[in-house]
Amino acid sequence: MNRRRVAGLVVAAVLILLFGGRWLAVRYTEHAWYASLGQSGRFWALLLRAIAWQVVAAFLFTGWYAANTWAVYRSIGAVHLPRRLGNLEIAEAVPPRVLRAIALGVALVLGLASTYAFTDLDEYVALYRSVRPLGMDDPILQRDAAFYVARLPLLELLHLGAAAATIVAAGLIVGLYLLTGNLTVSGRRVRLTPHGRTHLVLLLCALGLVLAWGFHLDGYQLVGGGGPLQGALSPVDRAIRLPAANALAILALMVAATSALALRWVRPGPLLIAWVTLGVGALLGRVVVPLLADAWNAADTQTLTREVAQHADLFSRAGFSLVGVRAQPLHATADLPPESTAALARALAGVSAWSGEAAAFEAALAAAVGAGDTALPRTWSVTLAPQSLSDGRHRVVAIGVPQTDAHLVSTGPRRPRWAEVHRGEGAWAGDPVAVDAGLRAGPLRFLPRLTASETVATPVRLAREPGRLRFVPRTADLGIVGPDEVVIGEQPPGIRLEHFPRRLLLAWALQAPPLMDDHTSRADRVLYWRDLPSRLSRLYPFAAFDAPRAVFERGRLLWAVDGYVLSGRFPLARRLRWHGEDINFLSSAYLATVDANSGVTRLYLRGPHVLFARSIARAYRVEPLSADSVGAEVRAQLAYPLGLFVAQTAMLAKLGDGGGGGGAGAARWVLEVRDTSSAVRQDAAAIRPATAVLDLDGTARLWWLAPLAEASGRSLGAIVAAATDGLAGRLLVLRVENAALPSPSAAAPRLAAVTDLGADGVVRHGPVLAIPAAGTVAYVQAAFVTPRSNREPPAVAAIAVLAGGRVGVGRDGAAAVDALASPGRGGDGVGLGNAALAEARAAFLALDSARQVGDWERFGRAWDALRRALVGGTPRP
Repeated sequence: MNRRRVAGLVVAAVLILLFGGRWLAVRYTEHAWYASLGQSGRFWALLLRAIAWQVVAAFLFTGWYAANTWAVYRSIGAVHLPRRLGNLEIAEAVPPRVLRAIALGVALVLGLASTYAFTDLDEYVALYRSVRPLGMDDPILQRDAAFYVARLPLLELLHLGAAAATIVAAGLIVGLYLLTGNLTVSGRRVRLTPHGRTHLVLLLCALGLVLAWGFHLDGYQLVGGGGPLQGALSPVDRAIRLPAANALAILALMVAATSALALRWVRPGPLLIAWVTLGVGALLGRVVVPLLADAWNAADTQTLTREVAQHADLFSRAGFSLVGVRAQPLHATADLPPESTAALARALAGVSAWSGEAAAFEAALAAAVGAGDTALPRTWSVTLAPQSLSDGRHRVVAIGVPQTDAHLVSTGPRRPRWAEVHRGEGAWAGDPVAVDAGLRAGPLRFLPRLTASETVATPVRLAREPGRLRFVPRTADLGIVGPDEVVIGEQPPGIRLEHFPRRLLLAWALQAPPLMDDHTSRADRVLYWRDLPSRLSRLYPFAAFDAPRAVFERGRLLWAVDGYVLSGRFPLARRLRWHGEDINFLSSAYLATVDANSGVTRLYLRGPHVLFARSIARAYRVEPLSADSVGAEVRAQLAYPLGLFVAQTAMLAKLGDGGGGGGAGAARWVLEVRDTSSAVRQDAAAIRPATAVLDLDGTARLWWLAPLAEASGRSLGAIVAAATDGLAGRLLVLRVENAALPSPSAAAPRLAAVTDLGADGVVRHGPVLAIPAAGTVAYVQAAFVTPRSNREPPAVAAIAVLAGGRVGVGRDGAAAVDALASPGRGGDGVGLGNAALAEARAAFLALDSARQVGDWERFGRAWDALRRALVGGTPRP
């Protein structure tokens, strides 16, 4: 064996060791993780299924390319390469076995590359085979909606593979024939050997069949959310594009047949005419004629337009679980009778001042609690929950759970020790705390326990069973559990580092070299993929999940996460932007719970499409539990799925009140989004609903509330409200009958004027919340003050309430209602035009807030503002 061959074998062995070893390490790590969850059988079933379909795809792709390259090889007579022997140059023939090896090698490389591009083929196939009908047929092509959502994607994937393989093979064969001389271009003439002509004609037949298949799928794609009218089918689609797709499919089949006949009877001229006809027909049928029809409204007949609009309205509602939801009147007056002030104060006691201010609340919570038991930077996850007090009132409580901020740790100037991040206190979530999140100014007020009515100034650890909170809601790195950290009576979580081969494979796959040195021992257990985004996406890749909510069950902290089935292929439905994806189907199909200490993960079914959701889960070897299995204690703490609510609100803004058959009502409502940038307005996730504990249907519940404005944007059109009753959702669309009620954006300047504390860069106003209560709609806004700089967390400085044509400002909701009800008796209520009194009152509140926190610089600025408002004095030097 010569040196060149030895070097080649060494390089091949190194490559196999690197790539094959990496693949083996990742698979071993995945299996160990699944085995620790008791799902080893599921791992092997999914892995073998994936490998089987990859083998099938590799066989088909490689066989296709091999057939084409073999045909080129058969056309080659002999290949001679020049070679020098001393002073002589001779032509040496290349052995046929070398040519065969080259042909098969090219086919193998192309086949493996094509297979790598379709690694998720097994999931599409399993979904196609397992899916159950949704029970709703489209009226155009008479297909069940489940065909578009779960089966059409596989057909599109297969067509993409066939088209790519045909085009790549055609380009490869033309290039090889040019190299071998079977295809030559001389002057203006193209010369092709009979063997090459037969081969290329067969490729043309295959291309014609692929095009016919693609035109046939065009019809399904148009119906399945592929129309240009916000994703819905348009009159031009119905009148022109759908018939054109069917006609082009037939024409492509005829061209493919003509190409087949060209092998014996058809001359090149008619073959060229057939393909030119197909190209011109595709250009006219898919581009030119539809564009002209759109411009001239050629298909915009009244009957067809009404029919298409009705279909779009019906299927858009079905795609977002809005069937049967209609706007119900909200008889709200613009006045606030004196006898209703007490009822309004009780209702506002359940409103959260931090609605739409999640990031600000987390920053304020982090500043109030501090680093706690670790010096590492922390990030907070906050859950809003209802609480009933002994006097019959209700309020909103925020449950905060801290964890190490992995992003700040990796990018910060201080590089902590590995053990501090992965096995010390910084590796785990901190103790949860409860905070009164109601309408109240001043520093945060903590609850000693969830059932307490009193508050304290310092954080108090909520009662829960002993044990660390090892499974966290946000991105986290791996953690190490020592043998002395196991809770008696519980199965320890994680994978034990028993021997060197396991430690090597885990360290290789997780890119964690300390797993192999003295940072860990054989008795330690490693936890990886323990953050909920990684954990749920690996266990349930068929679903999208909301941010987790903290709930308690028998003293243990659980994470409850709402899961969704989503698609952009629901038939005839309009699309909307949701977390960066264009969708027209969203079903809150699942509920996942994760024990924060042990990591026990369960998936439950919920929502209106139970059979469909179960069939999707079974395609991934998951058997969800029934909704009845959810414990009563957890069930009582659930909220309406937030992701579904914002999507439903955005779709209702598109549909209107539904009274116009989908067309007339579509422009009657517009979204009320605080950020007016076009990018944010195009994404439903930008909606930040108000959070309130209200009695809208006879029972006090935690409600999400989102306003919709009339088309002008000046009047309030409707309030969308949603809450849960157990696992069942309750959605209300409260149609405002009184046109005198302003939209939140119209009321914002009035509320901001009376809480302007006169300090640039210090005061920030929260979103305006529209709260239906006491026979009217109250507009609530919190004013936030940053103590010293804009980089510091804000605190609530004042609460402003607009109701009955007047504005009241106070340190909490009750004081603001008292102020607007009795402005002439020393209260804080002001008329909308009394700017001086508003400035004086706001300056006093800022002064009092600065005194409480000891910020004397802000105290001086507030004092100057108060002087200017009352006596018109000049600022102090």
